[in-house]
Amino acid sequence: MMSVSNNKRTKDTNVLIERARAIDAAERQLRAEEARAAQAPGVVIPGERISDSKLSDTAESHELVVNAKHLQVLSHPIPSTITPGFAAITDYLNCTFPFKTDTANLANFFRALAAVAGEHFLNVRNCGRGMNGYERSYDLGEDGAKFCCVGQRDTALLMLPGKVCHTIPDWEKLIILLRDQYGARITRWDGAVDDFEGIHSVNWAAEQYKSGQFNNGGNKPSCRQNGNWIEPDGSGRTLYVGKRKNGKMLRVYEKGMQCGGNDDPWVRWELELHNVDRVVPWDVLLFPGKYVAGAYPKALSWIQDEMSRIRTVQKETELSYNHLVKCASTAYGRLLNVMLEVEDSPEVVMEKLCKPGLPKRLRMPIVASKDQ
Repeated sequence: MMSVSNNKRTKDTNVLIERARAIDAAERQLRAEEARAAQAPGVVIPGERISDSKLSDTAESHELVVNAKHLQVLSHPIPSTITPGFAAITDYLNCTFPFKTDTANLANFFRALAAVAGEHFLNVRNCGRGMNGYERSYDLGEDGAKFCCVGQRDTALLMLPGKVCHTIPDWEKLIILLRDQYGARITRWDGAVDDFEGIHSVNWAAEQYKSGQFNNGGNKPSCRQNGNWIEPDGSGRTLYVGKRKNGKMLRVYEKGMQCGGNDDPWVRWELELHNVDRVVPWDVLLFPGKYVAGAYPKALSWIQDEMSRIRTVQKETELSYNHLVKCASTAYGRLLNVMLEVEDSPEVVMEKLCKPGLPKRLRMPIVASKDQ
């Protein structure tokens, strides 16, 4: 154990030395550029990008960015060249952009968003409270989309969770609106791949981790587990690779069991990227499969099949329905027996028990016809 610990410290030290050498070289280059700039007025050094191959690895490229004479290492995800773009779906999107909050600007944005993403975004409700450091927040529709504004240096935040992402008819039009018209940048993106047969299970993922298939450039990401791994009990297990605070994390979890199917083999592989020392490109929305597979090329090279939002929603609805029926039977099955004896007919029992509407768990979105 001591030998393994020493080897890890040695490896970490070598990585730090490599990065320090690269940054030292960049600083020397910066000083040389500043010296030349002093003789050539008008040359702007702050903001310059200096590429350095020493910081590259198999999953991301890196660049040294000089901002106000401070060096920052920025990572850029590299898409897989062998995985189809349609082999994953976008399951979460957050983006921020400059925004001056007033009644006209709010109305204009909501109308523009509804024009490209669906009229349900016009169902706007003021939450009456702040969120994520903003003073105001709004619900957009019934599927969890949120818009936050006022504060945070005159910016706004748009949050689109999984159910909302299912309803987007054309990601390219949304990109044009957010990136090109509002100058937005992605702060969080999740891409998901569903293995309905469970061929690539959480156990298989753990073996891949132990054999080094998640390593990038010689560096081994951290991992942790959730759920009962000693004696799996059907409640579902999760393997996490990487850390959210570092801007890149993969979740592998038993999605079927999460939805209530104790023996269902459905496993979801879900990549989460944040703009923590990282640029999340807008192409993740157009080619999600390439970026999910590219995050860990060795472990995720199996991703090839086309993902279908419709199949995902249908599967989740089926499992949720069966789970709720089982819960209702456990909680009220005996009561129904009594009611059928007491009341005049089953129709009277139904009339007394039924309530309008759907359980929240079964309110599934209408999947967009243009499926990415």
